[in-house]
Amino acid sequence: MARPKKSIKVKEPIRIRERKLADGNISLYLDIYVKGTRKYESLGLYLIPESQPNAKAINARTRSVAEKIKSDRIIALQDRGIKQWDKIKRSNMPLVDWLKQYEQDSFGFTPSTLKGRQDMRKKVEAYLEQEGLSYIGMNEIDQDFCRGFLRFLETAKNGVAKNQEGRIISKGCAHHHQAVLNGALNKAVREGIIQHNPMKMLDKREKFQPSPEEREFLTIEELRTLIDVPCSNEQVKNAFIFSCFTGLRLSDVRTLTWNKIRTMPDGKTLYVNVVMQKTQKPLNVPLSGEALRVLAEKEDKDEIIFTLPSSDATINYHIKRWVKAGKIAKTISYHCSRHTFATMMLTLGADLYTTSKLLGHANVTTTQIYSKIIDKKKVETVNLVDNLFTPNPDNTENYED
Repeated sequence: MARPKKSIKVKEPIRIRERKLADGNISLYLDIYVKGTRKYESLGLYLIPESQPNAKAINARTRSVAEKIKSDRIIALQDRGIKQWDKIKRSNMPLVDWLKQYEQDSFGFTPSTLKGRQDMRKKVEAYLEQEGLSYIGMNEIDQDFCRGFLRFLETAKNGVAKNQEGRIISKGCAHHHQAVLNGALNKAVREGIIQHNPMKMLDKREKFQPSPEEREFLTIEELRTLIDVPCSNEQVKNAFIFSCFTGLRLSDVRTLTWNKIRTMPDGKTLYVNVVMQKTQKPLNVPLSGEALRVLAEKEDKDEIIFTLPSSDATINYHIKRWVKAGKIAKTISYHCSRHTFATMMLTLGADLYTTSKLLGHANVTTTQIYSKIIDKKKVETVNLVDNLFTPNPDNTENYED
């Protein structure tokens, strides 16, 4: 009688290991061994002592996440090999970890920009919790995930104190979260973590669109009025006016020096040469006489031209008071200077493509929103002549004695 063959146990290339910590928790990590090469990967996952409430259920979920990561790594190893381990690890990193890394970018972003990234990440975490997804890797982010997140934002609520009912976030706020996530995914593509940004593959009708009415701006007459109105902070005033004539964002104006102002080949025209903080792309903007008028000369060409408050809120506080003093009934923030520049260029006859390049937009469709504003204003202006020459039968005056 033939002996039964022994079952051959296949050795897994990746195992989950445990390391006990001083605080009593147990850290989980991966031990990878393939063809004589060993790698380790910390998972950032921890088992808590069994004595704690609900420890068994919590630890079971934690182990489940670890097993999911392990399975993803094994599949990737089979496809790409151990030599590509570092790339495998990055492409399989948890989405939330990537968003936290995105928050820590050191491009000189303002506190408000960083807060926007943190708020978006918290909304993603809330969405994952709602969907019962304790873990999702970057390689799993697809159109369905993006579509689901945007639908979640339709009814998402503001972060409020405990025991208080939050209000549903505005469409503008939802659009901002959408834009920030899109930026995070774009950066992941640039760094080779994912191959493409699934947000860009969604139909336009599935995305939140900015309302033209939400892009407040100053008319040429209003800007002319404000130039003659004193401001509680003249540096803020000059920086704002400069942006009205250049379209530069506050983040780029904050770091502006005379070394970033160059002379064009004609030997006369000056232009700003910056790498935009938001996109890290170069931008050249010719300077008009109006823009040059508010630039203070500096002996040190590396010295910052505009000495501005560190807080965006403080800058906007000065702008709000200044606009009110000018008797302009609009809610104006510093960013409205960029909208003012765009609408002014289009009003004065600049074409959409040129205006797009001056703003540093990657796509001319982004600039089209300003064109729609101008078209609406044209209709409103033409309608002003209604009833000026033809009497309205419902509103006639009796001139008979």
